[in-house]
Amino acid sequence: MKLKHIPNALCIIRFILVALLIPLSFTIGPFAVLSITIFLIAGFTDMIDGTIARNIKGATSNLGAELDSLSDMFMVIVSVFFIIPHMVIWRHLQLLIILALVFKLMSAVPGLIKHRKVFFLHTLSNKALGFILFITIPIYFIFGPGPNLAINIYIVFIIVAVFTITFEEMVIIGTLDYPRKDIKGFWQVKRVNEEYRRTNERAI
Repeated sequence: MKLKHIPNALCIIRFILVALLIPLSFTIGPFAVLSITIFLIAGFTDMIDGTIARNIKGATSNLGAELDSLSDMFMVIVSVFFIIPHMVIWRHLQLLIILALVFKLMSAVPGLIKHRKVFFLHTLSNKALGFILFITIPIYFIFGPGPNLAINIYIVFIIVAVFTITFEEMVIIGTLDYPRKDIKGFWQVKRVNEEYRRTNERAI
């Protein structure tokens, strides 16, 4: 395998590993040692694929960015529908988690309206959100099953973070003059738009 294909291969491996968690959640349970190990490996591939892509010549691509976004979303969906239901948490939190996921998916709407394209941003806040989502399952595993005040408060924090960060993403996508996924935050929008306009003016 050529080095430039490693990031995409990691995304595909992440798809496979996360898919394995679905039958495992019905058999041995999502908090068995094997399930947690697979989840951690899948999360680790998510943390390193971008770094590898940026440090290997020719490894970054539109396909890689799409695979990364899709595999991340798949991991979140599997966590919400096949892992979190096994957690002992406050009533109605699971419903709020699903609503937060739906709102996250709705961040694609501004892209469809303005750019005729579905895309998700890789902002710093989104990366931070991905990390706090990832460590939720290991933290719950460490604390053990059963009601836990700290876990419930942490999940409430995640729900608020999802709504806040998704709103930021929707505003950024609606403000951008063209679909650029690698923007780091709202503070870059003005510069990115100015660069895009200057490039178009020179092309004309």
